[in-house]
Amino acid sequence: MPEQSNNPFQFWQELKRRRVIRVIPVYAAAAFVILELVDIVAPSLGLPTWTLNFIIILLCIGFVISIILSWVYDITPEGVQKTKPSREILKKEKPITSNVWKVATYVSIVIIIGLLIVNIIGGRKNAKSQDNLEKSIAVLPFKNFSADPNQEYMCDGLTDEIINHLYKIKSFEKVVSLNSVLTYKETIKRIPEIAVELGVNYILEGTYKKIGDQVRVTAQLIEPINDKHIWQNEYDQPFAEIITIQSNIAEQIANELKTVLSTEELLQIEKRITDNPEAFDLYFKGRYFWNKRTEEGVKEAIGYFNNAIDVDTNFARAYAGLADCYNLIGNYEYITSKDGIWDNYQNGIDAATKALKIDSSLAEAYTSLAYVKLYHNWDWRGALKDFERAIQLNPSYSPAHQWYANCFTVYTQHDKAITEAKLAQELDPLSPIINRNVGFRLYLARKYDQAIEELLHALFLSPDFYVTHYTLGLAYLQKSMVPEAISEMQKALRYSRDNSYCNSLLGYVYGTTGDQDKAQFILNELIEISKERHVSPISFAIIYIGLGESKNAIIWLEKAYENRTSNLIYLNTDPIYDPLRSDPRFVEIVKKMGFEK
Repeated sequence: MPEQSNNPFQFWQELKRRRVIRVIPVYAAAAFVILELVDIVAPSLGLPTWTLNFIIILLCIGFVISIILSWVYDITPEGVQKTKPSREILKKEKPITSNVWKVATYVSIVIIIGLLIVNIIGGRKNAKSQDNLEKSIAVLPFKNFSADPNQEYMCDGLTDEIINHLYKIKSFEKVVSLNSVLTYKETIKRIPEIAVELGVNYILEGTYKKIGDQVRVTAQLIEPINDKHIWQNEYDQPFAEIITIQSNIAEQIANELKTVLSTEELLQIEKRITDNPEAFDLYFKGRYFWNKRTEEGVKEAIGYFNNAIDVDTNFARAYAGLADCYNLIGNYEYITSKDGIWDNYQNGIDAATKALKIDSSLAEAYTSLAYVKLYHNWDWRGALKDFERAIQLNPSYSPAHQWYANCFTVYTQHDKAITEAKLAQELDPLSPIINRNVGFRLYLARKYDQAIEELLHALFLSPDFYVTHYTLGLAYLQKSMVPEAISEMQKALRYSRDNSYCNSLLGYVYGTTGDQDKAQFILNELIEISKERHVSPISFAIIYIGLGESKNAIIWLEKAYENRTSNLIYLNTDPIYDPLRSDPRFVEIVKKMGFEK
C-alpha cells in the first residue's frame, strides 16, 4: 500500500474510498452465518471436534485475502475494476459507487445485529432451560471403534467409570446405572426415545478406539428434548494415560450443566482407582465378566480381579469386585458342597474388609459387607447399618437400595421394602433383577395383583430371566391360576438350564395342586443329583411342603439353618411357608433366626 499517508484521517478516507470498510461487515456477516451453520450441522454429520476451529482458521485467512482484494479491486456498475490510486483522481471527480456495495453493507449490518440478538436471547433461554431441567443423565455404552472386537470390555469399563464419577456429584438427581444402559448396546433407537425410556434429561454417548499403544476417546453430551449437542470433545493420548479420561469427562459434564462442584466432590472425582494401567485394564475385564452374572463369567471375573490385585495390592475397587463375586457364588450356590458356601461368603467378607481398609469411602465395599451380614451372617442390624452407610456415600448406587429393601422385608415392614425396591428401580429402570425384586416385594406383602403386574413388566424388559418367571409362577399360584403357575415354573427351569431350585419350585407347585406323582418324581430326581453335586436343603424342604409332609420339610429347613442357606431370610414372610407356621418346630427355627430382634 505505497500511497498510504502518515495522516490517520487521510488513510481512513482512503479505506473508505477503496470500499475496504464496506467489505468488513459483509465478510463478518457471511462468516457469522457459516460458523452458525457449522455449529448446527457438525454434530449430526459426525464431523470431528476440530472442525469448527479449522473453519475459523480458514475464515481468518479469507478475511486477510478479502481485505487485500478489496484494496486492489472495486466493484463498479461496469464490473470489477482495478482501483485507481488517489493521485490519478481529479479533485472534483466523484467516485462512482455501485449500489450493490451499499445494499450488501446495509444487509450485512442487519444480519450481524440480528444474529447477535438471537444468540444473546437464545443463550439466555438455553441457560434458563438448563437451570430448570432436572440434572438426570444416562451414559450410553461407548461404541468400540477398534479393529479388535475384544476391546468391548474397555468400552463397558469406560461407561461404568464415568457413571461412577457422576454418582459422586450430589446435585445430579439421577444417574442411570450400568445395567440399564447396557441394554442399549446394539440399539437403533434415537436418543430422544432412549431418554424418555430412561427418564433422563441428558445423554452422554461416545466411542473408543485403540491403535497400538494409543487410544482415541470421543464423548458428546446431548439434551434430547431439543436434540441439541451441548458439548463434545476428543481425547487422543497414550493408553497408559486412559485412567484420567473418565474424571475429565465427568468434570466437563458438570461444568456444561452449570454444576458447582464442592472441594470434596472434586477430590472424589479426581481420585484414581489405581495408578497402574495394567491393573486398570484387568479390573475392567473382571467387571465385564462379572456383569454376565453366569457361573462361568463370575469365576472368570475372580481371576481378573486377583490379577489386578497382584499388579496393584492397594486396588480397593478390585477387592470390592472380588467380594461381589464370592457373594454371588455363595448366594446362587455355585458350589459342589455346603462347605463351599461358607468359604465363599468368608472370602467375600475378607475382600470387602480389605477394600474398606484401603478406601473407607467405597460404597460398593460397604454394600458387599452388608450383603454377607444379611444373607449369611443374619446380622440384621449390622446389615442395616452398612447399607445405610453405603447409601450415604453413594445415594445413586442401585444395588445398595435393592438389597437394603431386604432388611425391611426381614422386619416385615413391607411398605418400606417396596419403597426402597422402587427407588432402586428408578435408578436402574431396565435391570432384570431389580425389576423382578419390585414384584417380589409385592408378592411377599401378599399384594399379588400388583406383583403380577410388575413381574409381567419385568418379563417384557427381559423375557428370558428365569428368576422373574418363577416369582411370577409363585404369584399365580397364590391366585389359584394353576396352569399359568406351572407354565412359568417350566419356563424358569428351561431358561435356568435345569437349575435345582427352579426344579424344586416346579415340584412344589405340582404337589400343592394335587399332582403328587410329578412332585415325587422331581424329588427323587433331586435326591439323585445331590449324590453328585450340592443341592440346597431349601429345595428339598419346598417340595416336601408341596407334598404336605411337614415333618420332612422341617428336617430339611433345620439343615438349611445349619448351612446358613441365604433364602431362609424369607422364612418369616414367604407364603410358601404358611402351612408350617403353626408347627412348634418351625416356630423354633424362626426364633433362632432372630427376626424379632
